[in-house]
Amino acid sequence: MYVSIDNLSKIIKGKPVLRSINAGFDHGRIYGVVGVNGSGKTMLLRAMCGFIRPDDGGVTIGGRPVGFNRRLPEPVGVIIENPGFVLNETAMQNLRYLAGINHAFDPRETERLMSMFGLSDSANDKVKSYSLGMRQKLAIVQALMEHQGIILLDEPTNGLDEHSVAVFLEEMRHQRDQGNIIVIASHHSDELTQIVDTLYHMSDGRLTAR
Repeated sequence: MYVSIDNLSKIIKGKPVLRSINAGFDHGRIYGVVGVNGSGKTMLLRAMCGFIRPDDGGVTIGGRPVGFNRRLPEPVGVIIENPGFVLNETAMQNLRYLAGINHAFDPRETERLMSMFGLSDSANDKVKSYSLGMRQKLAIVQALMEHQGIILLDEPTNGLDEHSVAVFLEEMRHQRDQGNIIVIASHHSDELTQIVDTLYHMSDGRLTAR
């Protein structure tokens, strides 16, 4: 597997939040992680990005270890918790800045995604004027716009209406067709079962295949 999680464990304030997690993720597949809030889904994605230091085990990408607070072995598209947009800047200014960090701004792909999620007409509006749903769609755009081969999304459909959820699911199929690795954590199992190739269940820090 291109992304491998091996015996990953984490304890926070004396409580195990990840318990000996083992899983693998490969190109051209969508993986779902279903669980209630507090089950460990977000913590798992944070560990995969190197945002927390494991107490045991680890994560590798392409055979290279993911280090705590270190540059990832390769670019990863991420939504975890609240995206850090600059509210007084426009949506497009935010996207250009974020993509510019990796010198990866692709205007054609960015416009395709903005159009798909109905944000083209508000691309030059300040993010502070965006509704919750619009900010969530903008977060999805920023996670996908740099052609990352690995995409990790935590509750990506929060705040989206039914039409936008359908658009999101279709875009995930497109990303899979491009050969990307997609891992989606959500408590909406009905949405995930429409698109995933492999579904996991997360409960009390334990990950099991369904």
